[in-house]
Amino acid sequence: MRKPKIAMIVQRYGKGVNGGAEYHCKVLAEQLAQQCDVTVLTSCALDYHVWENVLPPGEEIIDGIRVLRFPQTGKRNKKVLRRIHRKFRKRRLYQKVLKSVGLLSTFEHWFPATGVVTEAEEFAWASNQGPYLLELIEFLKDSHHQFDALLFFTYLFYPTIYGLRVAPQKSILIPTAHDEPPIYFSIFRKVFDKPKAILFNTLSERNFIHQRFGNQAIYHDITGVGIDVPKFKRVDVTDFVHPDEPYLIYIGRIDRGKGCRVLFDFFLNFLDKNPSFKHLKLVLVGQKFMDIPASANIVATGFVSEDLKWSLLESARALVIPSLYESLSLVTLESMAIGVPVIANERCEVLKNHITDSDGGLLYESYADFEKALFTLFDPTFDLAKMKRLAADYVNARYQWEPIVQKTMAAIAYVGDEHTAKWEINQ
Repeated sequence: MRKPKIAMIVQRYGKGVNGGAEYHCKVLAEQLAQQCDVTVLTSCALDYHVWENVLPPGEEIIDGIRVLRFPQTGKRNKKVLRRIHRKFRKRRLYQKVLKSVGLLSTFEHWFPATGVVTEAEEFAWASNQGPYLLELIEFLKDSHHQFDALLFFTYLFYPTIYGLRVAPQKSILIPTAHDEPPIYFSIFRKVFDKPKAILFNTLSERNFIHQRFGNQAIYHDITGVGIDVPKFKRVDVTDFVHPDEPYLIYIGRIDRGKGCRVLFDFFLNFLDKNPSFKHLKLVLVGQKFMDIPASANIVATGFVSEDLKWSLLESARALVIPSLYESLSLVTLESMAIGVPVIANERCEVLKNHITDSDGGLLYESYADFEKALFTLFDPTFDLAKMKRLAADYVNARYQWEPIVQKTMAAIAYVGDEHTAKWEINQ
């Protein structure tokens, strides 16, 4: 008897990597390592904007997981990306009409979304989107027979787009997908038709992908991710916030693409209109990819230790998630798990579902909604303790590791060698 041998392919991996899908891959790898022989295949990059080879190529062990790193080849050409983006987005009149009434996905197999992008241009887009890991793809071609299953994380990047073509019969896609512009590019129809199995994070993600690509016949399940609150050491946070001053917290990439520009505008507008909240702070935890407004009420910590991150989160009045595009939002679930309410962007269906299904937070779309949410949270008559309890109950009931690992192992068995009885699978 032996453990199944699996490869997990992801664009970035490591303790210093700031990204939801990458963190999802890491924690799942550590859980699966109890039943599988796990190898992670990834890049040498830390920054997803440029994919610079910062970490050395080759093998290392991270928290007990074998990691093989491959270098990015060449540099990302944003001009090529922009040019092909424009061609991808070009639609004929009938396509625009179908999209306007919500039927483009239904009829797109009869009316292709584009006819203007060549296969060479699709490759150019994927390689410039990055990370362009030609050596990783060659490794898969030479060595995929060593693995019983290949698990690909995130539909969007080159290692998944071209890695899925190597051995689709033993491939599992964990797409972490949502309704965003690139998923309408024609190249992704091939991606979502390739794998033998797909594991989704949420029901809304599954429904969207099935409507978009009509691939219901592919083996699939909804797994998500387990949420474990670590036994963190509570540390002093007064370098960033005064003990008597309330604050909101944002954790993640500080990026326009995550909605941070709008968050800053709404927050500063709120302070201008409501002088009684002059002591309210917005604490930002994470790597900066955009300019942050100069304000005494906005505090940027950069990367911090896990102990400090959890200590800051625990003491916050609420976590704010302004993103339009999320496939699960681990930080939302972590916040709810320790009873910190979440103020989330209502235009993101995944976040909206977390809040409406739990009653563990508040939603906003406009500035008026944002202002109302803050008034509610700071209203002395509002039952904040109940909201905290409902948030924690929601995560405890839905995001436990045991069923997630069981579902993932079932998918691994499905795509693996037909003699699965030789594996030591603990159900």
